[in-house]
Amino acid sequence: MEMEMEEAGRKRERLAEADGAGKKQAREKKVSGKISADSQAVPFHGQETDPLSKLVEDLRLDQAVARRNKENPGMEPIVVEELTEQERMEFVREDRAREIRVLHEISERMYAKLLASEAEQARAPPPPPDPNQEDRSELDYSEYRRSWYDKWSSQYGSFEDTTPIPCMRFTDNPMPHLTCNPSTVQIFSVKITEIAGGLQCPLDVFGMISMRDALDHNRNIIFCRTRDNCQSLTQQDRNLVLTGPVRAVVHEYGSVYIDAVLKVKGSSESEDKDLSLLIKRCNHYEPLESIVSSRSYSSKLSTLELAYGIIVSSVEATITVQVIEGSWPAGFRGQFTAGTASLPQMEVLLLDSGEEKVAAADGMVELSRRVVSVERLGQLMVSALLLRGCDKVAEAKTFFKPLEAGRSLGELDVGLCKMQVTVAWSPFLKGYPMRGFSPAME
Repeated sequence: MEMEMEEAGRKRERLAEADGAGKKQAREKKVSGKISADSQAVPFHGQETDPLSKLVEDLRLDQAVARRNKENPGMEPIVVEELTEQERMEFVREDRAREIRVLHEISERMYAKLLASEAEQARAPPPPPDPNQEDRSELDYSEYRRSWYDKWSSQYGSFEDTTPIPCMRFTDNPMPHLTCNPSTVQIFSVKITEIAGGLQCPLDVFGMISMRDALDHNRNIIFCRTRDNCQSLTQQDRNLVLTGPVRAVVHEYGSVYIDAVLKVKGSSESEDKDLSLLIKRCNHYEPLESIVSSRSYSSKLSTLELAYGIIVSSVEATITVQVIEGSWPAGFRGQFTAGTASLPQMEVLLLDSGEEKVAAADGMVELSRRVVSVERLGQLMVSALLLRGCDKVAEAKTFFKPLEAGRSLGELDVGLCKMQVTVAWSPFLKGYPMRGFSPAME
């Protein structure tokens, strides 16, 4: 009798196991039925211990399950608590893949509208400066200044403060829990295209132009001249000689502004004239790939034309150049530029030595600009031109594959001397740092 009872018990256990396995298999089939191939390619970060990340993953899971149940009203509803860890991962991947597809569709529509708008603007010449706009420029600038103090002074100090965040911030320690690769703004040139008020070239210009981004809302200087060190603009060349930014300008986190206060030097300070006074937003929506754009801004007695690019998924590159063999020949002019493979038609002018000496006694080339942005999966090109007057004598180029952090070395050989190019790579902070924020660098 006991043997019969034991045999009956084992039979019931086998039937229960078979029934449970059948239900599990049916549920897995229902769960995995609509998981697309695209979702499999989306990485899963469910192992993160950050409470915020866990909350985001849980919300994604709830959304995906609710959507699946709504799409299959005739089937038994899926219950989140009954899902295995693997099934949860599949649902989160599916929700991420769907979100990426939707964002791409939106971005493509917005990008098409932007291209059409910019093509229409390009066909129309920029409006000349309006002499009656002077009071409006000062009012706009004052209003923005007051608004800035209300929003940001408690965190970021004075309106005139420059950004305390240096370049190469994470070159030696990328700190992946704090850093990422957002889109950035690459400044190619700033040109004075129109002048009014009876002004004529040549003009001796001084003052400041900076960029402000949402990383700290402070001034990131790209042009700065004192009254005693003006730049002379001619009818043939009205491009300002840029000296910045001191760190890359972040585009992805929020609005980017150009802040310009320029004057024309007179025979005395009392005869100086306001050339430009403006602060204007200049950023786009987030593009799918790096793009080039330009904007014209009229204020006071001039129109400024800003040529810039939006570099997607970027890393900051800080460039130094040193003569390591031979010497730069006296009487020869040097031009150094940097560019990205994605925007080959646009280059950042790092230095045009003119009549000035190219290299110091230790061989270091003092570049006017040294910080550029490059796509994390792109390519950086640094080039050098040896010129006599306007005639090219020699040219050399070196190429770099971007790193997440650390340094890369390359060489430029223009025949009479050989130079070493060092590129320091750095990612960016994930969010807005508060005043005094300084993550440990050990």
